[in-house]
Amino acid sequence: MRSFVTGLLATLILAAQVHSLAGDTQSEKPAAKAVSMVPTKIDGTFKGGELIHLRVGDRMAYLVKPTGTVDPKRRWLWEFPFWLGINDGHGQLQHRHYVESLLAAGFHVAGVDVGPSCASPAAAKMCQQFHELLVKEHQLNPRARIMGQSHGGLIAYGWAMRNPTCVERIVGICPATDFRSWPKLVNVINFPEKGLGYDLTLAELSNRVAEFNPIDNLAPLAKAGVKILHIHGDKDELVPMDANSTELARRYDELGGSAEIVVIEGLGHGGKELYESEPLLQFLLAE
Repeated sequence: MRSFVTGLLATLILAAQVHSLAGDTQSEKPAAKAVSMVPTKIDGTFKGGELIHLRVGDRMAYLVKPTGTVDPKRRWLWEFPFWLGINDGHGQLQHRHYVESLLAAGFHVAGVDVGPSCASPAAAKMCQQFHELLVKEHQLNPRARIMGQSHGGLIAYGWAMRNPTCVERIVGICPATDFRSWPKLVNVINFPEKGLGYDLTLAELSNRVAEFNPIDNLAPLAKAGVKILHIHGDKDELVPMDANSTELARRYDELGGSAEIVVIEGLGHGGKELYESEPLLQFLLAE
């Protein structure tokens, strides 16, 4: 199985859209492949790390603690979506380079399954419960370093914008940050699992976009001094860079915040360059 999967869960969602709209049975194949990447259990082995199984309510969660020297500040990385920091459905650890590099530096790594919840308040509440668990019971740093890839960008920013003092840095890997661009408003209503969505009609959400859309709610993060770095391919057609990373950086700069973009020329939605970025790793490790 190829280690670097283009599209990740976004491929599943896009394929499902195509199948639903066009009735094309061929789209079932990429959809089935993509859904098979999402694990149904927490699993994985790590060089320099020990996996701890956790739960938040009825949701799967995990913590990987370093087996060597622990960072004195007990800093940690939070993965969005959760499964990029553990074995996927084929036994591959997608973010191994980042995870094991951080473990070697004494960082913890963690994640919680809230599905493709599109920055919903319900998912953010579940994420905050997870954050409180890690800080209180595992004594991790109150300010997390978070990484959101693809649809995980919406989840990450959806939690961060509501809890800005709990965030120290944000990394985005081809992240969705404007749900009008991806996955579109109708799917913001349709994609989340029951209990993790908006509980709104499409018309109600349309009238309240500015309240819920991450890219429209950056001011609390800028005020809290949260640093941001995105890496994005300029040929990404699924989650376009201009609407999601470039526009976010522009707005964040206007708010007085620090946001940078590493642009990968000619790259679409996925690729090895996103999984082995030295600037991204150094940003995560920086003091």
